[in-house]
Amino acid sequence: MEWTQEYPGLPCMVPAIRAFVRGLLSDSPRAEEAESVIAELAANSLRHTPSGGPGGVVAITVTVRPGWARVAVSDSGNGAWSRPAATERSGDYGRGLLLVDAFADKVGHDADEEGQTMWAEFTWSEDACTRRERESGGP
Repeated sequence: MEWTQEYPGLPCMVPAIRAFVRGLLSDSPRAEEAESVIAELAANSLRHTPSGGPGGVVAITVTVRPGWARVAVSDSGNGAWSRPAATERSGDYGRGLLLVDAFADKVGHDADEEGQTMWAEFTWSEDACTRRERESGGP
């Protein structure tokens, strides 16, 4: 299943974006990690692309399959992106991408004439879901 929601390009929308992902992945053992990652990707889109300017919009897409999820942020950026080098991450910026790399199983960037999309994928075993249900007193 796949869901997409658009948000105004305002930093105050990041908590709503987090809540969107949290709600859709509430049954996943990776929900908290995905929520943290989407917050970082959305904040980066709002800070570094025209989507964070007046009238800007970001689109958040969550795709879920058994044992797998992808969270993505699409914005109006020009696609000119490269992963910061490790030495660039020690300053004021770039450390959030360390979080993205640490939490996600796979990270990517796609661009076309309409903008760009940053995405992260998460996997888990179905056994992890069953264990989580038992620990929380679920079925």
